[in-house]
Amino acid sequence: MRRLVLTASLLAALTAPLLLLPTASAASELVVGLIASRTLAPGAAQTLVGTAWAAEVRAGGGVFGVPVKLLIADDGGDPRRAAELAERQIANGALALVCCTTAAASRAVAAVAETAGVTLLAPAPFEPASQPNYWAFSLAPSDTDALAAIVADAYRDGRSSLALLAPDLPLSAAASDQLVALGAIVGIRLVADERYPAGQTELRPEALLVASARPGAVVVWGFADDLETAVSALRRRGYEGDTYGRSLPFYPGGEPPTGARVAGMLVAAPPAAALSGDRGLARSLDDPEAVGPCTAAAIKDAARLAAVPGAARNALVTAPVLAGLDLIRSAFEQVLALQIPTSDEGVLRQAVRDALVGLPPTCTGAGSLDLEDGRASAVQPRGLALVEVTQTGLTAP
Repeated sequence: MRRLVLTASLLAALTAPLLLLPTASAASELVVGLIASRTLAPGAAQTLVGTAWAAEVRAGGGVFGVPVKLLIADDGGDPRRAAELAERQIANGALALVCCTTAAASRAVAAVAETAGVTLLAPAPFEPASQPNYWAFSLAPSDTDALAAIVADAYRDGRSSLALLAPDLPLSAAASDQLVALGAIVGIRLVADERYPAGQTELRPEALLVASARPGAVVVWGFADDLETAVSALRRRGYEGDTYGRSLPFYPGGEPPTGARVAGMLVAAPPAAALSGDRGLARSLDDPEAVGPCTAAAIKDAARLAAVPGAARNALVTAPVLAGLDLIRSAFEQVLALQIPTSDEGVLRQAVRDALVGLPPTCTGAGSLDLEDGRASAVQPRGLALVEVTQTGLTAP
């Protein structure tokens, strides 16, 4: 066994210099597909981020001298159109895709990616139709990721208890189970778990029971109207503590909660979203870990987003686009370094996917990302930030 290990180590040492010197003929062009919904402001900003990224790569001479071509398309907010565009981009040589603005479009393109054997990095949270999936990954936090970030934030703030106020739905039951399990790890108890019939707008006993339990903070869950109903009910019952909310309703694809009705609520989000504006920037200058372990990378990406019209304001979905494109560039570097033959696109696409999965956890403006086999979400909860909801959007707390 020792001889085998030594042989492998010696081989790696001998070949490493060669791997770092890819030939120009390794590839004539590297193609990436980007699909967004320009009819939505966040999608328009995603498109501009992609354009800026492509210009940045072009100015740097491509990847090891190999040009990178970014195919950009507008799905108009239609999942079927997104799937058609993905098929077209794949036919035009795309080795990986970054898509889409909404979860519905991402799910449709994930099916195309699975069939074609092309990696999809989605800036929107979604659950792939096929489980387990192989080719599709989300760069936005799932409900499980968000809950883990919430519990971690509560622990850092020294809270010993949480409460849950949510509609009686399967997603609320799952949230309750996860809060109990996550809380048990760090010693945080769930002291109240109140469910109300879905669609109910007056939470007379439920909100009062939650407030009476005097939790360290309250987690409100559900859809946009559920968050509005729960936060308003708690305030009317005199609750003045912190409230954590579900992140998903703030992503494009539906009507987000009204800022005025949920102002002050905290949601898990990419750290770049907590650094937008003077308030977030000042906080980052005072504290090198202001938004967690990925603060330094988030500051750099936040500056890149600030240079693109509308991108900083929509960092919730633009930060993952920028992070996804950067990850693909890193994967291209690995593939070229290994001098993977490019005559077979299928082999090359598999190599790009393997390189992405083989990358170590990477800090970005979207948080700490790690693509793993069998896991749809590439987000590591520890890299997420908790941002405050205001009347005009999300900002640093």
